Amino acid sequence: MSRKVKSIRHIKELMTAVAGLLSDTTHKYSDVQLKVAGKTFHCHRLILALKSPYFEKKLFPSSSSSPAAAADQVIVLDDVSADDFDKVLQFMYTGEVELTNENVRNILRAADVTELKELTQFCGDFLLDSVSITNCIGLWRLVEPMNLAALASSCKRLCLKEFAKIGSSDELSSLSQKMMVELLEDNELVV
Repeated sequence: MSRKVKSIRHIKELMTAVAGLLSDTTHKYSDVQLKVAGKTFHCHRLILALKSPYFEKKLFPSSSSSPAAAADQVIVLDDVSADDFDKVLQFMYTGEVELTNENVRNILRAADVTELKELTQFCGDFLLDSVSITNCIGLWRLVEPMNLAALASSCKRLCLKEFAKIGSSDELSSLSQKMMVELLEDNELVV
């Protein structure tokens, strides 16, 4: 005789425990340190690697690497603020983060660096609602190398439509040569 049993509390209890690891001041289960803008985050290799291809490559570079050797590893992240990275970690451990107009660009950069595709997409969707004549060039430049086609397209369309207003902007000269050619060769350009 056999019987398959399934806990109805398992997933919720597991997720609560994982989220609780962020606030564990004893760092009892921590096995990797991340140094970000002078702040040390005590993290967990398994969670980082499961959620982020960037961390998976850093923490488990090949099957021949010794997990014990990597346990003492310290990873340094440049070009990310500690506050913004804290929000990225919160997302990795809980699946939630609060995006605001003030933090979304920095969280997007951090999510892109750590290859968090879902968080990158959430940030892109948030920014899509705020594309305007005053920020379309900067946003387009920011997201062009990322896989945020809808946001990049929205920014480009607004640049094309409002070129007469933004054509004399100093920010226009910050576009890459490729982006400038793309803009100037587009049949939709309104001058």
